[in-house]
Amino acid sequence: MDIGCHTRKISVIIPVYNVEQYLSRCCDSVLGQTYRNIEVVLVDDGSTDGTSALCDRYAHADDRVRVVHQANAGAGAARNAGLAAARGDWVMWVDGDDWIEDDWVDGFVRQLEAHPDADAVITGTAVGVYAHPEPLRQFLLDRMVHTLWTSCVRRSVYEGLTFTDQKIGEDVLMLIRVMWKAQRVAVIPRSQGYHYEDNAASVTRTGSLHTRLGWPTRADLELAFVRDVAPTMLDCARFDVMRGAGVIIESVRRLEAPPEEQAKKRALLKRLRGYVWDGLFHLPLRSMHRKEYATALGSLKKALR
Repeated sequence: MDIGCHTRKISVIIPVYNVEQYLSRCCDSVLGQTYRNIEVVLVDDGSTDGTSALCDRYAHADDRVRVVHQANAGAGAARNAGLAAARGDWVMWVDGDDWIEDDWVDGFVRQLEAHPDADAVITGTAVGVYAHPEPLRQFLLDRMVHTLWTSCVRRSVYEGLTFTDQKIGEDVLMLIRVMWKAQRVAVIPRSQGYHYEDNAASVTRTGSLHTRLGWPTRADLELAFVRDVAPTMLDCARFDVMRGAGVIIESVRRLEAPPEEQAKKRALLKRLRGYVWDGLFHLPLRSMHRKEYATALGSLKKALR
């Protein structure tokens, strides 16, 4: 992309917590983007290692970097602080232990150029441009990737929206609200340009039974939101929750819980299976493609194991 086309300022928000060993790789990959009109908002969520000092060093070295330091408050609060500090026209997200290829931002900006009326660009299988309220339906049917990292959203869409304090799935709850609020959403093919580090200590990673115990609350918040704003899509939301419950069932089953937590583990699995059954009894048949039927069958198999 020609330098003269770099008119859209992109805020790349990076929430970080104790990621000293990964942060240089992350920041270097973002600052090395071929698209130069970016600001990097580093939100240090009360790190106790060398992350805070490293954030400050990057801010001193590059005037595109701004740092927000806060007491440890969790992923949702860190993301909210990043949004409050962002000044760009568009918002993208990278986790502090991940990294992106040098044309990652440029790829999204090209889509903004191609679809100037879009309020958001996100990756998925339902490639195309959708007008309100269809983006929400496509998201709930899992035809868009359920992560913030593969989205570029007009900053004004985030105004009035806040991340919840959920320990798991706060990003999905936000994306559901974004897909409802956005007037037009462009869905583009999935890309391999984002590289994910499986670091359980990160502010946005969840690796224990304790964090997974909050997943039913996240699911109930999703169902309540859709029931309130788009009741005709409630069965689509049940499908999305069913699919997610299947994923969580597998991860909970693999967890090595101590004896004193076995009862909580069994209770959680029982509740998760309940979401699967609820989704199966309320399938949005008129909206489903063959792939969604396979997803429903896969969730059932996970629940029955």
